[in-house]
Order: sequence, then C-alpha cells, then structure tokens
Amino acid sequence: MASPAVDKLKNFGLRFGDKIAVALASVVFVLCLFKAVSRPTIDVQPEQIKKAAEQSDSNLRRKVPAEDIVQSLVEQGIKTSDFAKAAEESANMVLAAADFRPRQGWVAPEPGAGLIRDQPVLIAAANLFAYPGRGGALLYALDAEGNRIPDTEPKEPPKSQTYGKHKKKKRGRGSSSMMSMMSMMGGGMGGEPQTEEEKKKAQEEYQRKVKEMRARLAGRDDPNAQEEEEPEDALNKPQGPPAKEITKGLRWVAITGTLDHEQIKENYRKALKNTAIAQPNYRRLDVQRQLKQSDGSWGDWTDVNADRNLEILDNMPMEDEELAPDEVRPENLVDPLPFLENGLWEKVHIASLVPKDVKDIPDPTKSPDGMMGGYPGMMGGMSGYPGMMGGMEKGMGSSSMAGMMGMMSMMGDMGDGMGMGMGGYGGMMGGGATETLANFWRSEEKKVMVRALDFTAQPDEHYRYRIRVVVYNPNLNREDVAPGVDNKSDELAGPWSEPTDEVHMPPDVTAYAMGVLPPSPKSDLKATFQVVKFNPDDGMVLPRNIDAAPGEIVGAGEPLSTAIPTSDGTGQKNKRIDYNSKLLVLDVMGGFKPLPADFPGNVLPQPASALLMRPDGAVELREEADDRLDEVRKDVDSNYKRELKESDKIKSSSMGSGYDMMMSPGMMGGGMMGGRR
Repeated sequence: MASPAVDKLKNFGLRFGDKIAVALASVVFVLCLFKAVSRPTIDVQPEQIKKAAEQSDSNLRRKVPAEDIVQSLVEQGIKTSDFAKAAEESANMVLAAADFRPRQGWVAPEPGAGLIRDQPVLIAAANLFAYPGRGGALLYALDAEGNRIPDTEPKEPPKSQTYGKHKKKKRGRGSSSMMSMMSMMGGGMGGEPQTEEEKKKAQEEYQRKVKEMRARLAGRDDPNAQEEEEPEDALNKPQGPPAKEITKGLRWVAITGTLDHEQIKENYRKALKNTAIAQPNYRRLDVQRQLKQSDGSWGDWTDVNADRNLEILDNMPMEDEELAPDEVRPENLVDPLPFLENGLWEKVHIASLVPKDVKDIPDPTKSPDGMMGGYPGMMGGMSGYPGMMGGMEKGMGSSSMAGMMGMMSMMGDMGDGMGMGMGGYGGMMGGGATETLANFWRSEEKKVMVRALDFTAQPDEHYRYRIRVVVYNPNLNREDVAPGVDNKSDELAGPWSEPTDEVHMPPDVTAYAMGVLPPSPKSDLKATFQVVKFNPDDGMVLPRNIDAAPGEIVGAGEPLSTAIPTSDGTGQKNKRIDYNSKLLVLDVMGGFKPLPADFPGNVLPQPASALLMRPDGAVELREEADDRLDEVRKDVDSNYKRELKESDKIKSSSMGSGYDMMMSPGMMGGGMMGGRR
C-alpha cells in the first residue's frame, strides 16, 4: 500500500508541476536580460584606428642602413660563409666511386613481384595415423657412453652381409621404365600352374599376398612411380674392425601422414619473390605426445625424447626397403626403417604415394597376353627360387636361357643409365640452409610423406601424437625483408597437426579372449585365450592359445614348447617359452546357449567374455567380439605364421610377402637393379 505522503507529493506535482517549470524559465530569462543590458559597450573611436594604421605603414616603409643590419648579424654570432671559396675547393676534390656503391647488389624483380621478402607460411601435416609395433631390429652394439663397440674378434661375417645390404639408398624414377618393361613381359618364366591343385594353391597365395599388402598401407590412391638404388661407394666404406651387430627388441609407434608440398612451395613463391628458390629446406619433424591418465583424461603435451630415438636411427647397419619413391619422402621428414630380424613393419607406408606397380599383386590365374604369359609375374614367379637362374631353368632350355640372360643384362645396363639420367634428386641433395639449386631435397610432387618413429613408448600405455614441420629459415641474415620478418632464427616451425587417434602399446604379455570350451562334469567352463608374448631382449613376438578356468592364472605352469621362426634361412626351431601372464581368471561366460525346442538349431552361440584380475588388483574385461577383430592381434598372428613358413629362407625384407613377391632377393641378385642382394 502506497504511503500517504507519497500520494500527496504526486498529486501536488501533477497539479502545479507545469506552473513551477514556467516560473523558473521566466526567472532565468529575466536574469540574462539584466546581464546584457548592464554590460558596458566597447569604447573605440575611428581616430584611434586610423592612427594605429599610419604607424604600421611608417614602420614598413622605413629604410634601415646596411651597416646596422651587418652589426645586428655580428652581434647575433652569424658570420660570412665564404661560399665561393668553398665551391672552388670542392671542384678540385677527387671522388672514389667505390665509396658510394650500394651496400647490397641490385635485385631484378620478376614480373609482378616486389623486392621485399616476407616470411613463408608453413602448414601442418594431415591424415595422421599412429600404429604400435614390436620386433627385433639389427643394430650396432653401443657402450655406456653411446659409442659403437668394435667387433675385434669376428668369428663370422656381420649379419648385415648375410641378409643383404640395405644401406642408405638414393633412388629416383629411373627404374620405372625398366619395371614397366618387365611388367609388360609378364613373368611366367616358370610356366603357368597346370593342375587344379596348383591353380588353387596359387590363388590362395595370391589372396594372402594381396591381403598382407593392403594391411601394410594406408590410403587408396594410385600415383605411378618407382625407385632405384645407387651402387655403394667403395671409398666410403668404414676402415678398421667392423662394429658389433646385435638383435635388439624394440617397441615403437609409427606416426605417418601426408604434407601438402605443393601448397608450401606456393607459399614460398609468394614470400621469397623468386620461383628459382621457392623450395622448402625441411630440417626435421617435432613430435609430441599425450599420455592417458587413469581417470581417462589426457595429460599435457610433452616432447618425444629425440635423443633416445636417434640411438636407434643412427646405429642401423641396414635399412629396410621403402615402398614409396624418394620424390615423396623428404629426407629429414621420414624416419628410416631399421631392418627387422624378428617381426614385420605394419602401417608405415602411405598407399596413395606407393607406385601402382608395387601395390598391385599379379593374379596367377589370369595370363596376360604378353610375351611370356604370367605366373605369377616375372618377379613374383622367381621369388621362390634362390636366384634368377633357378626361376627360369624350369621353363627354358639352355640356349633360351643364355639369350634371356643377355637381354636382362642389357636391361640392367639400361636401368643404370636411366637411374643416372632420370633419377630424380638423389645425387643432388645434401643438407644445408643456403639457397642454391642443388644442396637439399627437392621435389615437384604435390603431396609428400612424413613419418616419425617413437621407440620410447611403454607397454600398456595409451598415447596421442601430434607433429609439426620445421624448416631452415630462408631469410636468415638477409636484410631485404619486410618489417617484422624473422631473419635471425636458424629455423622456422610450422603449426602443430591435429592429434592422432588413441594408440595403445600392448603389454609384453597380453591375453586375448578367443572362445570357450564346453564344460564337463569334472571341470568348469574354460576360456580359450590367445596369449601374445613379447621378449624385449630379441624382439620375438610369439602367440599361443592357452585354456584357463576361473581361479586359474592364464599361462601359469611349465614353459611350453613353441615353434620359433628364424631369419637366417636355417628353418624354425623349438624352444620352451614361459607364457605366464599373471592374469587371474575371475569368471568366464559364453558358449552355446540352449533355445526353445521348436527354435531351429536349438542353440545360440554366445561370444566369450572373461573377467581377469591384474597383479596390481585392477580388473579388466576381455571379450571375444572385440579381441578377434583387434588389428594388432591379427597382425601378430599372421606375421608369426608367415615368418614360420619362410624360416627356410634368408630374410631380405620386413615388408610382407606381397612386397617380397615384387622385390624378390633372387631377382635382385641377377644384376637387373644394380646388384642388390
């Protein structure tokens, strides 16, 4: 309820407010009028203005003697300059043109270009993919200070000579023409499979190789390129005793991606005003990772320890083969692959950058209308034989053999010639930051590959990775740059890429649920686990199926006899392996569940589920539906079976049998590709 005083005040304002406002305005007007009337007027007479004007005119017309002016200048300190004498002396002075030359030479601008250089814009890598792997790599042994240990008493040649030397190679496009000719020729020198059984085996082998090749690639484009290696320079061979070579177990995460090289070149052209030098000089990849915390959150981004990775990458007697040509692999942005004695490389190549003739696996059941038919391709047909001769003796006589060897020798010479004449940029590219035409990696490809290997990943940890490209600063110590351009730093860093998906490094012993065994009156329901054991000493990864019931530890008990693959051609060995996972089975579910009698089949298969307790007391659930599709587990299983099958051959590559079919050691030993063995 309103106050009575407020109501009275409101009524008073409504009745007398306008009258009060008019009264105040009238008072203000009267005051202003009074001030105006009472102000005195300006008292200036016309005679006064006339007198002031005449005095001014008299001052302007009055003449001052020159002596007075000079005296006034002297009093103020102004002296004569004697300009005539100074001009006469300067006319006799000799000038040196070198004293007046410009500090920097003249620059001829290109059409539409300016002279002031900007800082090139760098971009981030794209399509990043991270994948874990484990294996045993051939490395030099190092002492506590990181120096290589010499092998002072070698009892046998170094292992790198046994497998064939995959040194740091400089490849180009020169071999592509030769490979095309070989592909055109077909390759069935050993003849096509004749019986139905042979055809069936050939088709199964073909499907297996296609599947393995696809598993090792990421992406699906088909550009056409090929690679060739440069012969080893005998003058650069190391002197003194060779370094000791060992097989060391490694865990790694391979981070692969693509970089828009064409866009970076365009950015360089705009910034540097010169198309002749508009190529980035890549220096390195910076790699960071995040560790997943126990609560599911991600920790801070931290740098991957580059020094520990270089302990591996700088001490490799051999490098494994690459599927992509040099033109798409920047030297400083692609980590080399150590040669694996145990295990295989997975997901370390970009399929869109691998030449089509490398990815395509010839179908042995389809004979091309070439010169010689085809099973399973000229190179694939020989991959099973110890040498080139062995692959052709079955289908040719001695005279035909001699003619073919002559033709292949000629093709080998052609390949060497094309390698020198067309071989891309291998022989021109060293390191450095200067802008010369032939001192660092260059390419005209639109898209190139980036790859980083992290050998510091720990077992049973989850990571995310990101990378950025670092280049040498093209404006270092230059003065013809726009304001704000960095010309003091040695290098420039691009933006960070988007993080990869989560990647998990499996524990050294992992138990995957693969099914259940039907219960019996004397035993409980048992689960079948595929236990994968990784040995950090030699890098061997061994899968083994083991059954366990609730209350039992998976893999506990006596070590089990296991077939061990070898890479030196001596065949598989048997060894007792301890598969104790230290995982206690708490409960098992799954198997065949009964259905109503009128339901067709009467039973319904249910995938296995197993509840396991770790040594630290944590509980984990393993489900068959997930574990059977686990990509890492499937790769381990297929690689183990393949290595067992090929234990009677000397290992020449860790790229999978699909790659070996196209780049077989027997074929390469025949001299067609520069004598590679």
